[in-house]
Amino acid sequence: MASAVVVGGGIIGLTIARELRAGGMDVTLLDRDQPGKQASWASAGIVTTKIPRGWAPATLLNNLSVSLWPRLAEELRAETGMDIEYRENGTLIPAFSPDEADELRREIAPLRQAGVAAELVEGAALRDAEPALGPAVVAGQLLPGGNVENRRAVRALELALRRAGVEVVAGAQVNAVLSSGRRVAGVRTSEGDEHRADVVVLAAGSWSGRVPGVDPPIPVVPQRGQILALANPDRPLRRVVLKPEDPYLVPRVDGRVIVGATREFAGYDRSLTAGGVAWLLAAAIEMVPDFAGSVIHELWTGFRPVSADGVPIIGPANLEGLFYATGHGASGVGPAPGTAALLAALVFGKEPPVPAESFRPDRFPQGALTS
Repeated sequence: MASAVVVGGGIIGLTIARELRAGGMDVTLLDRDQPGKQASWASAGIVTTKIPRGWAPATLLNNLSVSLWPRLAEELRAETGMDIEYRENGTLIPAFSPDEADELRREIAPLRQAGVAAELVEGAALRDAEPALGPAVVAGQLLPGGNVENRRAVRALELALRRAGVEVVAGAQVNAVLSSGRRVAGVRTSEGDEHRADVVVLAAGSWSGRVPGVDPPIPVVPQRGQILALANPDRPLRRVVLKPEDPYLVPRVDGRVIVGATREFAGYDRSLTAGGVAWLLAAAIEMVPDFAGSVIHELWTGFRPVSADGVPIIGPANLEGLFYATGHGASGVGPAPGTAALLAALVFGKEPPVPAESFRPDRFPQGALTS
């Protein structure tokens, strides 16, 4: 039986490990922390159709994932008994001026031509669709999609992996990719443990660019996101409210609303800042004035893995048997099932479900590399 080591236990690594195991491989997953406790834990879990401007590769990958999430949620329920709270409650893109409303209106026709159910709501129709919105929002574009409770999802994925026979090792920081000639041989951890494998998948999020022994090196850096949760607002939202440039509002089944997130290049500084939290709260209250009376339930930060060109890095390395799956930026949870399907197809030599060329790890010039 062919063997694989997946480095990184976020939702990308977890879903890839599940696909490789389903394909018949003997799989070990290594995580520097506890699986799912980094960027995936900090996420808001948005799963929504992207506007198909030119059908960019990342859009195709995202929309593939949107189609796969319902099946993944049902399979995880069957495998673990857990409800990961995947809900197709829809998405609203808000407009704050007539010009913004006109821009959203112009997108309706191409969306519908692409098979995406979309409509623009204004006036009474807007208030009927989302009664909690305040007067600052003058129109909204309604799209399919919704969200998943990402923390439940990563717990369910880890449980499903263990039950399927995957070895999951927490607290295993990989500090070297091992090779023999031009072929991968496994990895070594900071404790000196070696895990030999035919295939190594580097899915370590923002730390992916820091693992020695890879070829090519990849330009991935951490982007800090500050995020918070409001508890039991008086007027809950019905769907995700997603501004084109953040913040977003994500309602949870238990009554919380997630408000996120900042996009800051601050290294691995986990600090919450007054300015960041104030910006999130001000934007949330502008969209839903009743949030001013809500209790702040939780505040946290996470580190998104951002590639040099903003496009995920998915595919084979120059070192035979080494594969990358990282660089998803602010959208890691949504594209996870599609990323796993794409990576597994490349590992097993099958036809990829979306064109893979734009995700190639060797597309970056040397000058793009950062430490």
